[in-house]
Amino acid sequence: MNESEWLTVEQVMDFERISRVEAYRRMQPGDCHALIWKNREDGKPGRVIDPTSLSPDAKDRWVRSKLQDVANAAQIVKVGTSLQESFFPELDRDKAEIATLPSEYRREEVFRKLSVVQISNGDFAARGFSGRTAFMKSLVKVTGVSVRTQRRWNTRYEAGGLAALVDKRPGPEKGTGEVLESWEKAYLDEWWLRGRTKSQCLHDLNKVRATKKASRAGYSYNYCPRARSTVERYLRNLDAIRQSAREGPDALKAVCGHIDRSYVDLASLERVESDECKLNLFSYDPHRCVNRRGEPWIRRYWLLTFYDARSMYPVVWGLCEGSEYELRHGIAVQDEINLFVELVRGFGIPRAIHSDRGRFRGKVWGGEPYQQHIDKEFAPANGILQRVGQLVGYESGIRHDMPRVHNPRGTRLERFHKWVADWFRGKPGWIGANTRERKMTHGDADAEKHKQWCVGKLSPGAASPLLTKDAVLAEVNKMMEAWREHNSEGTDMNGLTPRAVFVQCAPASGFPRISEEQLALATAQHFENERIETGGIIELRDGSRYSHPLLIPLAGQKREVARLRHDHSFVIVLPAQKGAESIKAPRNKPVGANDPDNLARKMESLNRVNKIAGAIVKPLEYDPGAQFEDASAAPEPPKTQVIRPAEFVTEQADLAPGTEIGSVEFLMEKDRYKHRVKPMTFADLEY
Repeated sequence: MNESEWLTVEQVMDFERISRVEAYRRMQPGDCHALIWKNREDGKPGRVIDPTSLSPDAKDRWVRSKLQDVANAAQIVKVGTSLQESFFPELDRDKAEIATLPSEYRREEVFRKLSVVQISNGDFAARGFSGRTAFMKSLVKVTGVSVRTQRRWNTRYEAGGLAALVDKRPGPEKGTGEVLESWEKAYLDEWWLRGRTKSQCLHDLNKVRATKKASRAGYSYNYCPRARSTVERYLRNLDAIRQSAREGPDALKAVCGHIDRSYVDLASLERVESDECKLNLFSYDPHRCVNRRGEPWIRRYWLLTFYDARSMYPVVWGLCEGSEYELRHGIAVQDEINLFVELVRGFGIPRAIHSDRGRFRGKVWGGEPYQQHIDKEFAPANGILQRVGQLVGYESGIRHDMPRVHNPRGTRLERFHKWVADWFRGKPGWIGANTRERKMTHGDADAEKHKQWCVGKLSPGAASPLLTKDAVLAEVNKMMEAWREHNSEGTDMNGLTPRAVFVQCAPASGFPRISEEQLALATAQHFENERIETGGIIELRDGSRYSHPLLIPLAGQKREVARLRHDHSFVIVLPAQKGAESIKAPRNKPVGANDPDNLARKMESLNRVNKIAGAIVKPLEYDPGAQFEDASAAPEPPKTQVIRPAEFVTEQADLAPGTEIGSVEFLMEKDRYKHRVKPMTFADLEY
């Protein structure tokens, strides 16, 4: 656009409906509503503004002002089209889209329709017409488009944009049942899946349409029954999946290419599943009287099971207490470790462990690599699964698997839990599998009688209505043996018992095993970067202290420490390099002040260790004439001989009993003053 058509500041003030101060502010660079301006070149003072930088409302006012002096419709079409092409960017985008249409869409005709739509939607009042219909009638003589066609084009353009103005619109072909609405298709899909015939679907659909028309709830169309051909055409053109779903699960699996899970390629203990379930009955521990609230001890125990996936054989199991107050809180990690130790000790090392709760991940088990917070890099995990697996040649350790989806029926162990629930049905203290069944059971009444039995309110000699923990465990053992010996109809079981399949699928070379010492060390607690304090003492996080004379030279260094989970009487200090020997440090037992004899022996032993471990200074002979030497000469440091504990042991045979070894000075941390120890002899070091 040339400069002659640019606007003055006063015109911008009129079109934008702003003040002069606001207009000059928008001309400043950086404003979000900036106006493009430049100084006048005709010699007159002031600025001119580009109309294309106006706001959309101001552009519309400017276009209407340009069309006020146009007399006839032909000039309106000519001037309006040129103005819209210059000042409305959406028309430019539509023109670019028109250029990309194929030749069969008649691009010239589409552009003509778009121009008529844009002009007919203008402000008719600004052009001097009393209504939009009169304005459209004036355009009929020039464009040759009737008022009805103009309205139809406007409706199409508002609903579908430029694609609605083409003569050959893209979309589905006629006769595919697209005349049906979405809610009608949903009803037909459901009825067809339930097995109804085409006539029944047609009858039900027309019945629903009549009901919706009678209610007049959001439906403005006139009621017209659907034709039989329309409904049959839609049902005939359903995809293969919905057609097969009507025939049953087998047909649906065949269409989807479903492959049933097979366990033939697995061996025994190649994949072990682990999970827990809460028993649906109340029981108690006779060794515990009350809980933390002071109430009688009544619990629902968790049953933790390791289950062989190939043979459906329960390998090991155990009762765990879990949480007393949280219903969905699982069991402790120590219970899982104890049961895993029984699995390895009694049968062998599994190749993979499957769990749907992700419990075998993390730093204790090491199922996945964990991130070190020091260097922000991923390091290989060093948990129980890695340590145990590497002992038998598994480079990455025992593999840990998780299901792709959390499906309660996705594993064999979850289906086995249904057998567990049915076995305890009707037992003393049974409370049912859900809230509805609990209302019909006598478990809560048995729990109340047990509380009265604890306080002695029942008749003398009466027993508790609940089972003890040992009785529940005996019942679980009986249930497991019954499951092991029953003829199974599971996949690839061939009607055999789980015990028979477990024995048949066992490796010919036997299950991999490790010694008790290796198992204890692999499942032990590992503490990294434990600092060795002065005197060879290691203090763990729980406050226990361990020491050994061989740790005295390693004071100040950090080592990895292993402690057995069932024995805290000692720790094993692992070496810094492979091939070196480990150090077994016993635990320091605390000594109380109420036992003076034991305290005196402990203090005497500690003093002897400190004397042996410290640097023993052996001074040379004293020269009395050294004080009369020249004072200007630099004093020579006294020559000393340091005797280490190893050297002390070898040299003590050359010294006679009673020979003075030396003196030691040490600083008391509490009193901050020096004490001198009297000369020490070998007689003082004898035990």
